[in-house]
Amino acid sequence: MDVLIAGASTISDMRASGITEPEELSIPKGVTRYDLVTFDHVALNKQVHGALPLRIHGTEYQAELHRMDFEQIDDGIDSYEGTIAGVDGSDVLLTTGKNVLVGSVTLGNETFWITPVESRGRAEKEASPLHVIYSSRDIENPEKSVVIDYGTLTPQEGYTSTDVSEDLESSTPGLRDQYATVNLLVTTDNQFYQDQGNWKAIAQDIVAEANRQFGRDDILVSLNVMAYTDSRRVLLSNQPDILSEPVAAFERVYPNDDLDLWAADLALYLGGYNADGSAQGTTYGYYPHHHRHAWAQMVADDIGYLGTTHGRRCVSIHELGHLFDAGHQDLEPERPTPSYRRACLWFDLLPKISVTYSFFNEAMSTTEFSSDDYHGDADHDNARRIRETKWTVANYHS
Repeated sequence: MDVLIAGASTISDMRASGITEPEELSIPKGVTRYDLVTFDHVALNKQVHGALPLRIHGTEYQAELHRMDFEQIDDGIDSYEGTIAGVDGSDVLLTTGKNVLVGSVTLGNETFWITPVESRGRAEKEASPLHVIYSSRDIENPEKSVVIDYGTLTPQEGYTSTDVSEDLESSTPGLRDQYATVNLLVTTDNQFYQDQGNWKAIAQDIVAEANRQFGRDDILVSLNVMAYTDSRRVLLSNQPDILSEPVAAFERVYPNDDLDLWAADLALYLGGYNADGSAQGTTYGYYPHHHRHAWAQMVADDIGYLGTTHGRRCVSIHELGHLFDAGHQDLEPERPTPSYRRACLWFDLLPKISVTYSFFNEAMSTTEFSSDDYHGDADHDNARRIRETKWTVANYHS
């Protein structure tokens, strides 16, 4: 890794250090201090297979990593998870590619985030595109939390549903303790495609974290990516309601019949536009018609959502959780049962919230689902509801 600028805080800092057109870089909103770096991706991709050396606050560490196997796509993009050797509570999740690195390193109460910051057109001209590394301590958390969504939407007339037998687990003994493989299609629009040097690496980072949460022993769901596709990005971007009803536009461009052609149970749209309204994601959800589509906003808005790597992970996993009938912290009037499907709040020195809470807060939000014995209780147990619905969802595609 080459550090081009340490401790930058303004565009002027980058311009003074010789970075051309720094205003074009997509530095995450709200990050007050960051290092601008490049990587030797050939060397990095060799080292990441085993012990990866790290230097944090002047101390040398080694990350012990293993490759995750949730997709079999030969695109040169791979995800690795692990820990820092000898450091309790540490966590590492990295996604690498030919010219990209995205992910996080957690040590103690601090997380370091790594993300590329150049557009596709700019990154394609370079062997080592620009990235930033920033600390969770250097993110200006907005004064107010932002709404993720207001619950699952009521679909407009004419949109398709999936006819399946609900809660297959309840009629088939033993399914709860088995892994359910849910096939996932991930796509984007033309804006995010152009704005990111490699949008598929961003997408895979999100799915990697989602798999760590859905794959917990009390859930046992594997999200198997069938494709990261941008084949209809222009068509999607040209939908008249792409800003006002992004999930409706998404479902129209990628209808259920086409999901079946991809052998996909669910589809996730990573949106490159700041959509109308205050929601950062939407879905029609699991109940009552078993819809299969979710939208998550990838870019910052003007009301407090920063579009950071952490925010992108949380909003995406939140919406995927709704597709398994995981709910917010309060009982929705239209979906009062089962009552235990709710999110939770707990205190780990400071307050923390599970991922399907109705709002997002950079410092408080986690990517974790609630459960009876894991930051929750019998009345706040997303994990139980996902266990109950996972086989229904896994049987969507025909």
